[in-house]
Amino acid sequence: MTPYLRLAPAALLALSLVGVGPGCGSDQAAGPAPPSGSAGSGQGGTPGTGGAGGGATHPAIACPDGGGPVDPTALIDDMEAGGPSLLMEAGRNGTWWAGGDAVSPGASIDPNGEASSELIPNGGRCGSLHAKHVTGQGFTNWAVLTATLRVGQVDGGAYIPFPYDAHIRTGVTFWARIGSTSAAQVRFAVSDKYTRPEGGICDPNAATGSTACYDTAGVDLTQLGTTWTQYRIPFAGLGQRNFGLPEPQMGPDTSALYTIDFNFYPNEIFDFWIDDISFY
Repeated sequence: MTPYLRLAPAALLALSLVGVGPGCGSDQAAGPAPPSGSAGSGQGGTPGTGGAGGGATHPAIACPDGGGPVDPTALIDDMEAGGPSLLMEAGRNGTWWAGGDAVSPGASIDPNGEASSELIPNGGRCGSLHAKHVTGQGFTNWAVLTATLRVGQVDGGAYIPFPYDAHIRTGVTFWARIGSTSAAQVRFAVSDKYTRPEGGICDPNAATGSTACYDTAGVDLTQLGTTWTQYRIPFAGLGQRNFGLPEPQMGPDTSALYTIDFNFYPNEIFDFWIDDISFY
């Protein structure tokens, strides 16, 4: 993967935060589900902690009322199954993976490889029990938590990422938080046929330049803190880092998405949680 060397673009202005501030806890009665479709509800208090992610007590807020229509095909993963696989909905059959560059001495990431869900200590928000959790430090080029949306075989060979058609979707929503010792710099991004080598358009052998791969469309997560925050990010607001092959249109080509990525900045300590991720 191409090193993460550039700051996020002005597309920050397009990022929409929903429910900024304390996240719902699970230490009170249950109620309606959040928009992504995870079970449980009600009000709560203390967010979950884990690793370096100690949290303080915050005022309880109501969970989403769940009164609108439900689209079960939009849910990418509620993390409750425990393993690395996404929910097998609407043609998606991929998995979560975490890793970093192999040239940074002393660097570490956990998990390293397939990323299973983790029980949220002290309970999550709105009845959620599990989330993805990745910690690490010391990477000088790149480190990432990524969800491959679809995989398949070509001529009976190894499984590789396949394009996923999400053109009917507007964007992605999820809940996220960091641990108390973590850097508050995480970049959300999606890759498509122009930025993944499997698309056959960019050049996987070019580190930089007008044909290089991995110049994904993304945005930094603002207001990322130790309490659960819900993000609602439109595809149209995402921008590239301008080191590789440029997209021919504004934002990614959502008819051929490959991955959803959470990139960690070089030379940073990270302790990142994500839960209930869905298209909208």
